Amino acid sequence: MIGQDNSVLWIVVGAFGAICLFILALLARTVLTRGAPSRPASSDAARRTRRDLIWTVAPVLAFAFVAAPLMGLLYLRNTTPAAALTITVTGHMWYWTYKYSDSGDFTFRGPMIANSAAEKLPVTTPSATDDHIIVPVDKTVRIVAIATNVIYSWAIPSLGARIEAVPGWNGQTWFKAAKEGLYYGNCSELCGLPHAFKPIEIEVVSQARFDKWIAESNRKLSRVVATAGVGQ
Repeated sequence: MIGQDNSVLWIVVGAFGAICLFILALLARTVLTRGAPSRPASSDAARRTRRDLIWTVAPVLAFAFVAAPLMGLLYLRNTTPAAALTITVTGHMWYWTYKYSDSGDFTFRGPMIANSAAEKLPVTTPSATDDHIIVPVDKTVRIVAIATNVIYSWAIPSLGARIEAVPGWNGQTWFKAAKEGLYYGNCSELCGLPHAFKPIEIEVVSQARFDKWIAESNRKLSRVVATAGVGQ
């Protein structure tokens, strides 16, 4: 799962921490009272049996209670919900291509950075409509990652999004941006010397602006295809 709120995870970690501190306090109490004057042993066998049973079962129940939300969180992290948008990301040397397969099936290229001043090389792909991903806010976006030659890693840390792009294998993940704005990342796999110059940029916009961008992108692509047909 990508972009999920981690509040449940923090609750689980806090509960485990509290249990560990409680056990540590009991151990410290036992150590400190070991040298105290011995008290006469209780002859109440039933009380001792009940106490031993509680000390045995209580920790098991506590850990089971904490493990239940943790298992639910792990399930959610590995389950892809119904997506409003699917984008296919393909890793190349040294750039990405993006395909909006369910929004007109158009493709464009995100160019690499030319130098340390973060100047991007011009987009030379004839059918390019932009040089970065645009997605609607508060919508589930499915990312399908593939690679053409070596292993890449498409990562946007600020969105909690990261997926390996492996040749011959289609990997899937998803994210959901809670607010509009620009989000940046790069290839986090050491795919080659200039891998850090493969920028990733996501622009999160309103649904209305996204729909307008999709319509404009499809018109641009249609004109390019028509022009190519006339040239042939």
